[in-house]
Amino acid sequence: MEFMKIFDEKFHEIVKSGIRSILLENEPEDVENSILKDWLPEKPNSLACSYCRVEFDQVCQQREHYKLDWHRYNLRQSLLQKPPITEEEFDEKTTHDDISSISGSDSEKDDNLDSFATAQGKIFLQNEQGTVFSIYACLLYRKKEELQNQVLKTRLKECCVSNRKWAVLMLGGGHFAGAVFDNDQVVVHKTFHCYTVRAGQGGAQSSRDAKSGGSGPKSAGASLRRYNEQALVQHVRGIVDTWKSQLDECALILYRASGPYNRGVLFGGGDPVFDKNDARLRTIPFSTRRATFTEVKRVHSEMTTAQVYHSYDSAIQYFTRRKNTKRVKTRSPCIDRAKSREIIERPLPVTHETSSDEEVLNLSTENNEISFVDSLQEFEDTLTPEQRRKRKPKKSKTKQNEQRKHELIQTLQKGDIETLARVVNDFNEIVDDDGNTLLHIAAMNEQNATLSFLLEKGANPCAKNHKQQTPYTCTQSKEIRESLKQFARDFPDKYNYNKAQIPTNVLTPEELAEKKKAQRKLKKEKEKIKKKENEIKRREEMEKERFLKLSDREKRALAAERRILSQSGTVITRCFLCACDMTGKVPFEYLGNRFCSVECLKAHRLQNPQIL
Repeated sequence: MEFMKIFDEKFHEIVKSGIRSILLENEPEDVENSILKDWLPEKPNSLACSYCRVEFDQVCQQREHYKLDWHRYNLRQSLLQKPPITEEEFDEKTTHDDISSISGSDSEKDDNLDSFATAQGKIFLQNEQGTVFSIYACLLYRKKEELQNQVLKTRLKECCVSNRKWAVLMLGGGHFAGAVFDNDQVVVHKTFHCYTVRAGQGGAQSSRDAKSGGSGPKSAGASLRRYNEQALVQHVRGIVDTWKSQLDECALILYRASGPYNRGVLFGGGDPVFDKNDARLRTIPFSTRRATFTEVKRVHSEMTTAQVYHSYDSAIQYFTRRKNTKRVKTRSPCIDRAKSREIIERPLPVTHETSSDEEVLNLSTENNEISFVDSLQEFEDTLTPEQRRKRKPKKSKTKQNEQRKHELIQTLQKGDIETLARVVNDFNEIVDDDGNTLLHIAAMNEQNATLSFLLEKGANPCAKNHKQQTPYTCTQSKEIRESLKQFARDFPDKYNYNKAQIPTNVLTPEELAEKKKAQRKLKKEKEKIKKKENEIKRREEMEKERFLKLSDREKRALAAERRILSQSGTVITRCFLCACDMTGKVPFEYLGNRFCSVECLKAHRLQNPQIL
């Protein structure tokens, strides 16, 4: 058995010849005709059960019979077109526990290989060369449609050879995913999600509103879900309209829309997105996960895959092997509580009687004092609680390594560059228990020349000790800090100087003096402006105080004086004819001239007539 894509040329060679549908196992035909015939009671119009083929004298007996497991078992036999059994045979089967389920939950149709093989909605076909293969039946025909062998080849050619463009649409839980495939290539695809499902309870908001009648929930979440349901329909409709040219060319449209709400999105309303009678529509015949683009591609790959068994016998062997390896649930033996339990005789425990001849033993006690002063001693490893709480001393490093680091520190303190260049290999080495590097020791001891030498050799100024200090922050020497700043200016891209805490945008002394001079000038200007504002404010306060001290007569006299002064102010505009003051009035304009009244304008026109 092998898997093969239905678009491959190898598969086209298989279906090129005549195709017919087959069954992997025929139904048993050796059933006697007498079994299938209707049974008639000996006495007409008598009380009887046609399934169990028994007669009754009274109605109560007939009613009790319908409640028996024997009657239910024969009902199941009738549905399977099998002969009924007698009551004695049923009792014998019950005794030997041969009946797996009287209720019919485990149908005997599972024993049929064809039913077992077609459980996934596939159809088995065979060509003239005897090659057997299976594909999903929905690719060839719709539900409730009977497909004949004469049109199998035509249907296969339509969906697999002549037109390989398919569409896959999935909708559920507010998730939408769709794509159009040409062979195995994705032409267009789209996914989106709308919040329409009630968290923790499931189901669309419209379903919840339909159950509650007109008194639906009025919360913010419910309103948002109602809005999103409408938006979901509009989004799907917009996508289908955008893909209309692509969908019209598709040979099949596979969709998954579980539930009445999701089906209503695709097929509901006065103007549905899809027509239910479209012959290209097919439901996906297997369970799917959440609607995503990955799941859409998986569905397309699964639907376009055929299983080829090469021969009828190999197909039978494959499904027989799968059927036999199915897990069989072992049923626990039934316990009939109505039957009495068997009495099992068990031997009683053997009892031994004590004889009077045995001697009675007496227990004697004695009190003695024992001294442990001479025999007990303090254990050598006994520690007091204070000693136990003390931290265990760290393991000391080797004396040779300690001596070497001690000599390095002394060399750095002396500033002996020649010895340092000869001894040191790693210029970022930590030399003490505080996590200080060579650069830290040189900076703390204010060895400027040694510091410059270490920086030239590649010592990292960004290294920090256990106190989270860099070489720049562990010293207060201005000379050392200036050397580190100068190194940062000379090599701006070598290290991350923000991590080294070295200010890189420091100004030169001349630029700093110029900046301070500009700051002082700006400060003086601000002080002048502030002084003027204070003076105006002071005069205003004095004027208020003086006005408040005046009497009412003096206040009225002062107001009249200011009114007269304002009236005798500067003349802004005068009349062109009579030269009177027109300040505060709306003038009459004529040929660019302004007049105080209509009379002046009329007089000027009479004095200067114009010929039109």
